[in-house]
Amino acid sequence: MKVQSRPLFRWQWTVLVLLFFSLAGITEYLVFQERERQHNLNMRQVVSSASQLRALIESELNVPLNLSFGLAAYIRASNGQVRDSEFEILLPNLVQQGRHIRNMSIAPDNRISYVYPLLGNEKALGTYYPDLTDQWPEIAKVIQNRTPQMAGPLNLVQGGIGFVHRIPVFLPDDRYWGIVSTVLDIQSIWKVLFNQASELDVQVAMRRFGPQDLTEMLVGEVTVFQNDAILLDLKVADSRWQLAVVALESHILLQSWPIRLICWGVCLLLWLLVLSVFIANRRLAQTADAWQQSDAYFRTVLNSVADAIVVVNKTGHIEQVNPAALTLFGYQQEQLRGKNYQQLFVEAPKLIPQDATLELTALHHSGQSILIELNQTYIDHQQQGLTVFLIRDITERKRIEQLKEEFVSTVSHELRTPLTAINGALGLLAAGVVGNVAPAQQQLLDIAQQNGQQLSLLINDILDIEKLAAGKMQLYMQQLDIMPLVLQAKNRNLPLAQQTGVQLKIQSDLTDEVQVLVDENRLQQVFANLLANAIRFSPDQGLVLIEVRLIALKVRVSVTDRGPGVPADFVSRLFQKFSQADSSTTRRLSGTGLGLAISKELMARMGGEIGYQPNSPTGACFYIDLPVQ
Repeated sequence: MKVQSRPLFRWQWTVLVLLFFSLAGITEYLVFQERERQHNLNMRQVVSSASQLRALIESELNVPLNLSFGLAAYIRASNGQVRDSEFEILLPNLVQQGRHIRNMSIAPDNRISYVYPLLGNEKALGTYYPDLTDQWPEIAKVIQNRTPQMAGPLNLVQGGIGFVHRIPVFLPDDRYWGIVSTVLDIQSIWKVLFNQASELDVQVAMRRFGPQDLTEMLVGEVTVFQNDAILLDLKVADSRWQLAVVALESHILLQSWPIRLICWGVCLLLWLLVLSVFIANRRLAQTADAWQQSDAYFRTVLNSVADAIVVVNKTGHIEQVNPAALTLFGYQQEQLRGKNYQQLFVEAPKLIPQDATLELTALHHSGQSILIELNQTYIDHQQQGLTVFLIRDITERKRIEQLKEEFVSTVSHELRTPLTAINGALGLLAAGVVGNVAPAQQQLLDIAQQNGQQLSLLINDILDIEKLAAGKMQLYMQQLDIMPLVLQAKNRNLPLAQQTGVQLKIQSDLTDEVQVLVDENRLQQVFANLLANAIRFSPDQGLVLIEVRLIALKVRVSVTDRGPGVPADFVSRLFQKFSQADSSTTRRLSGTGLGLAISKELMARMGGEIGYQPNSPTGACFYIDLPVQ
């Protein structure tokens, strides 16, 4: 199969390349067709938009112009005999009716005598047209030709720029009367035009034809006329305007992108689909090989583990066991597979979705009990909860621990009686009860007495450890004020401190009584351990500070010395049995190595805690925390 896979691989790549170019060609052809369709549709829309815009601009222009023609007709009908009061009524009404009219003026005999609105147009009132050297030639031409004219854009006398529509008025007897002028706010008209063009999604421009068909841009960009634009002519007064309308190119391009993206996306997906099928086939074969290797590796590891392994599903049935488990429980593989795990234990552990370590009694196939240590681990494998039991036979270990406890208990009790007698005799000799002794003999007696006391302390500590481990130590809990207990501990340890001149100092921020629930004697034992250590490790004439303060709902008693402190690498073993920073037989400062371990157990039994923190710059700080009652 592997030999045939190479030609198949090349053939598939050939198909992929051909498929890619075929789909690319089809995609671009579809895009071209879609662009043509959109172009034709846009042209129809542009034609419709152009018609709307032409109608709009003609409407916006013709309304004010027709009002001007109406005023001129009224003057002609009145044979030029129009009173001032009539003009004062006519002009405001006409300006209000016509949009985009900036002002209307009447110039009998070419002098502007009436203008509305007057505000802002004061400069125009009284203007004599022949005095306007830049405009008079055009005005004279209007009078001569007797035709209305739209002039502009012009700089107006009253300020600003606008288009001026002038109508020469001739009376029925053919006499020239004057001119009716209407100034249009062309920017307002352009604004309406461009707003409508924006709504229609088109671009517009406007130009005017002059003599010899010369063009003049009125508004917009000249490039609009150069594109594929729709051109519409407008007749405005005596001139011909032309409107150009073109669709926005960006709009056309944006409309063509969706189909291009869709087609290219489909092309890419098909190409990737064919490629993924080939890759999946190759990976499937590789995965099968890897799974076989992994399964073989897993079984090798499982069969090599010395501890028993039992895998249980969520219904409690055994799915997998290793050879060590078969040996431990005395079963064959087929006897355990699919059976309920509870038959392996006297009291089976519960299947819970969390890790746990337990000591239990298991059952051998023969019915014999086995003491085991069980590590229970929960795993979620393919949405199926599995519990893995890692089981170790601790029968021999428990037997050895029992022998050790019995040995320690026997030795401790057997040593206590003769040691008490020896210490008593040494005390009598050292006190001179049997007579005075020489200085050299006194020194030997002191050494023997100190070592006897040390051995007695060791035996007492060993007995305490034994009681704590067996749960046989009884505590007499009572609610007591903490400060008298601290003061009592200080007074009990003063003799030891005075031997080296060490000062014991109490510092407290408590203002009221603070009650704690403790066994008084055992708490004094903890204080004695902490103070004795601090005194032994303090320099001569040093200071041991005993601080009492409240921390949240607990009271903390800390003992701080200025000694050498605890080595950093030893801190983690401080509260272990027989742990000493200097364990050599020649260490300078004596100790059993059990005091802190006993203190930790006692504090836990009394609901408190004991801890350590280094003191800056030198020394050590041990503290106990007790809940406030």
